[in-house]
Amino acid sequence: MPDEPPPRVPASRLQPGGWRGRLRRAVREAVPPPALRQLRVLRGQHPPRTVELHDLDGELRHAAELFDQSEEAGRAFLRSFALAPPAQRPDDPFSDAYRAWVWDVYRQVAGRPQYTTANEASPFDLAAAVRSPYPYSTGSCAIVGEELMARGFIVKALGLTPPARIVEFGSGWGNLTLDLVAMGFEVTSVEVEDRFCSLMEQRNRQPDLLRTVRSDMLAFAADEPVDAVIFYESFHHCADHVRMLQQLGQMVRRGGAVLFAGEPVGPLAFPWGLRLDGYSLWSTRTYGWLELGFDDSYFAEVLARTGWHAERRSLPAASPLADVIIAHR
Repeated sequence: MPDEPPPRVPASRLQPGGWRGRLRRAVREAVPPPALRQLRVLRGQHPPRTVELHDLDGELRHAAELFDQSEEAGRAFLRSFALAPPAQRPDDPFSDAYRAWVWDVYRQVAGRPQYTTANEASPFDLAAAVRSPYPYSTGSCAIVGEELMARGFIVKALGLTPPARIVEFGSGWGNLTLDLVAMGFEVTSVEVEDRFCSLMEQRNRQPDLLRTVRSDMLAFAADEPVDAVIFYESFHHCADHVRMLQQLGQMVRRGGAVLFAGEPVGPLAFPWGLRLDGYSLWSTRTYGWLELGFDDSYFAEVLARTGWHAERRSLPAASPLADVIIAHR
C-alpha cells in the first residue's frame, strides 16, 4: 500500500512567536502599509530607512567604519536601513520567471555577473579562528550569549540519542558541529568553504565521530539514510531550495527529521528571494553571498509540495536565533 501524502503544513504552524506572532501577522495583513508605518512610529518603532541601490556602497562604507569600533555599532547601523523591493515581480513563486527575477535582483545587489558557490568564500585568519572562533572573537557578551542559547535550543529540539547519525550542512565555524560530536553523535559536516573545513578539523578532538566533506550542499549524497539533517543559518544559502528539499527525502530515514535553525523564515514583502535588510545587503554586496529569505506562508507551501510536514519552536526572549522548524515526512 503506498504511503499517504503528508498533510499540508498550515502557514500558522510556521509563523514565529506563537499566538503573539500570529496576532502581529494578522494586524500586518489587515492594515494598509502607510497606516501600519504610522502605527509603528506612534509606538516608537521607527521603520528602517529605504535606500536606493546607487547609495548602497556609501551606506556600507559607513557600516565598515562602525564595525571597526565594535560589532554592536556596525550591526545597529545595518539594521537602520533596507532596500526597497524591486518592481515587476512575477506572481507565481514556483515559476521559472520568478526564479529569473530573484537572480536578476542578486546580480544587481551583488554587482556580480552570476552566482556560484565560489562566492560563499569567507575571508578570515585561520590561525586566529582556531584560538578564538566566531562568536567568541567578537568579545561581545550579548552576541556570544545569544549564540550559546541558540545552540542549546537546537540540541534540545533535536531530541536524539547518540550515536545517531547526523548531517549538518553549512557548518561554518563548527560550533554546533563540535557540540554534537562532544555528545557522541556521528556527524558528517558538509561545507563548501575550504577554510571552514580546515578550522573544524583543527578544532575537533574526536576524529572518529566527525567526517568533513568539502562540497556544495546540492552535490552531496549520503552513503545511507541518516537520522537527522541540520541547517543552522545555512539553508538560505542554497541556490535551489526546492531541489534541496526533494533530495532530503532520500537522505533522511523514515521517521527522521530535518531541522532548519535560525533561518530567515517570516513575514516578507514577497514569497521568497534576496533579503533586502541592511545586514543581508552587507553580506551580498561585500562578499557575494546568497542571502535568501522565505515568507512563512511560502515556506509552508514548499515543504508540503516536497513531501514534508513541520512544526516550529522558538524562544525569542532568549535569542533571536533560538528558532527551529522541525520537518518530518
